[in-house]
Amino acid sequence: MNTQANEIVPALLDLAQAGWRGALPWDRLAPDLVRIGIILVGAFIGYRLIKLFTRRLLTRRIEEEDPLLKRMREQRAQTLAGLLSNVALVVIATVAGLTVLGTFIDIGPLLATAGVAGLAVSFGAQSLVKDIISGAFILVEGQFGIGDVVRVGDAAGMVEKITLRTTILRDLHGVVHIIPNGEITRLSNLTKAWSRAVIDVGVAYREDVDRVLDVLRELGGELQADPEWGVLLLEPPEVLGVEAFGDSSVNLRMMAKTLPLKQWDVARELRRRIKKRFDAEGIEIPYPHVTFYWGEGQMPTPPGVENPLEPPERARLAP
Repeated sequence: MNTQANEIVPALLDLAQAGWRGALPWDRLAPDLVRIGIILVGAFIGYRLIKLFTRRLLTRRIEEEDPLLKRMREQRAQTLAGLLSNVALVVIATVAGLTVLGTFIDIGPLLATAGVAGLAVSFGAQSLVKDIISGAFILVEGQFGIGDVVRVGDAAGMVEKITLRTTILRDLHGVVHIIPNGEITRLSNLTKAWSRAVIDVGVAYREDVDRVLDVLRELGGELQADPEWGVLLLEPPEVLGVEAFGDSSVNLRMMAKTLPLKQWDVARELRRRIKKRFDAEGIEIPYPHVTFYWGEGQMPTPPGVENPLEPPERARLAP
């Protein structure tokens, strides 16, 4: 019995292999498989070359003395590098897929059908087309780039990524906002080319305004001369003068033109120096306070002091 089984099993295996070879025309499939392999390898190499090009584009040192122009060129390079990688991936994958498919079937009718289907889909995907067109205009016009701080509606943050369809922001709290480009109808760029720090300082009405303005000008000159902070300023800080009369203070305004993204650092440093100098100069920075008027004859009596308006017995019994 074992002898028969040993003879039957090899015979079945030979029969299965013969049927498999007969079912598939390996002599004709081999060239197609080689072609498919070459297409896939070529697509992979092409995408890797584009990634290498974009990486070199990002790491290339931009020789520019003007810090504003240098930042704008670096920002432009980052934005275009990310877009080029995304577009290259879609184009290479599409071309490779159609080429592989064309190895087995005639893709002419398929492309015609896809064109008609794409036209039908485009009517139902008008928002997607709007996003892509808006994204193209954003990139071509250079309205903002990666690294800018922008405000779109209720969302504000630093631009982390721009594609043809969406813009990705990350706010101060680390929250990521994904905004379709078609919804960007009004945008505020807080760091386009340069920024400005604006500081409003309130002083008491009894202070000599001219003296306070001179102190602020001295502080601006000291900040400009500081080797650490002076490099962040594009112009000497300006003291504009009296901005408004508040409920309890005279509000003075000071501003400084800075490098992009540095306005908040400069404003914090200026406020720190103003507080220390005002304390040293005895200049009062008022703050809201409340005075209670108890009415005539109703002033509270300090502990241990007898109120002459109260009966002596009640004063002694009071805790």
